[in-house]
Amino acid sequence: MIIFNHNIIFKNEPSLNDDVYQENIEIVFVKKTEDVLLGDTSYEEKPWIEMSSQMVRFHRLDNGDDFTMAFSWMMEVKNVLTLIWDVKERHITYKVDKNYTAQKLQFWVFHTFFPMILDLERKYRILHVGGVEIEGKPVLFSAFSYGGKSTLTDYFIQKGHSLLSDDTVAIENRDDTYYAIASYPFHRPFRESETLGYTVENFSKNPKPLHTVYVLEKAEYNAMVEVTELLGIEKFRAFHYTAFIVFDFTKKERFVFFSDMARKIAVYKITVPWDLERLDEVYEAICTHTNSLT
Repeated sequence: MIIFNHNIIFKNEPSLNDDVYQENIEIVFVKKTEDVLLGDTSYEEKPWIEMSSQMVRFHRLDNGDDFTMAFSWMMEVKNVLTLIWDVKERHITYKVDKNYTAQKLQFWVFHTFFPMILDLERKYRILHVGGVEIEGKPVLFSAFSYGGKSTLTDYFIQKGHSLLSDDTVAIENRDDTYYAIASYPFHRPFRESETLGYTVENFSKNPKPLHTVYVLEKAEYNAMVEVTELLGIEKFRAFHYTAFIVFDFTKKERFVFFSDMARKIAVYKITVPWDLERLDEVYEAICTHTNSLT
């Protein structure tokens, strides 16, 4: 399956695979294993945090004396599974626990672990946003949790727009052009825990230059739908506060990346009346505004 412009193949769960293949992109195998420690001397010292209704913790793994290699990484999902990124072989291995299911494996690989690896390896920056295409141009929706981005993304899907993601989009800087890279072809409008939702056939597989970003501002049910441009620090915050997973040692790099990105990408705030009956107004306003931009 194509996710984040990589071909993910589950060796031990063939039902999770599909027949889609795309040339010239990296293949990443997901394989079952019994060995999870890999020399991590601080294994028991990492704190547990809550994520997607589960307790998880992350580990950076020692690659021995080969200091030319990047670090491998591990994520434990308590009582479900443990995922390991093998940086030398460039594949994912996993060990199952008592609450494991194939569906949960797919969820944690797609939703959390693999995008985290791509970000930690500096291949992409992962944004916690919704995204669709409007007239073939990638457009992102940013909002705080329960701020309406999944609802709005769902509305665009129903209107026939190609999906980038309802949760995370990767950004790649190629010679000062910022490309949007779709996550996975699933949509989860009701946010059920540890599920990816239903398959979306109209999925954007090819990276394209990012067109613009809309920050959704929740408003009273009778408020006007208005679009205003963000500038300066407010524009930077639109990127900075949508980071997917933040580790302390990556904060400086993120600051530089998003500062540069803010100079290149237009960002707008749109007021969203908290009334589903008015969602079509928001949809029409975004489409009209996006199409007016050069």
